[in-house]
Amino acid sequence: MRIKAVLRDGEILNLNPGSNERILSTAMKNVDRVISLTSLLKVMGLKFEDRLKMLEALENNKVHIWLAKDSQQDIIYMFKGKLPEEFESIGYQWQ
Repeated sequence: MRIKAVLRDGEILNLNPGSNERILSTAMKNVDRVISLTSLLKVMGLKFEDRLKMLEALENNKVHIWLAKDSQQDIIYMFKGKLPEEFESIGYQWQ
């Protein structure tokens, strides 16, 4: 599985770190991409131990979240619609 770099831009990075707005903007920018959970949290302005804040911010959105481990790396796949077949046998769907 190819892990991609987390997409971010100046507009997202200018938002308050850890704010719901920054969390949502970062998530929407990375929909349909397999990315590192640690890198995603960093761009969102969160620490790994604050990852629950990310899940709470995304709870009422129409984004499905798939969590998995690839080698020694925690990965996340956020998507709208149907889960691709390749993910059905790995990971854990949180939402």
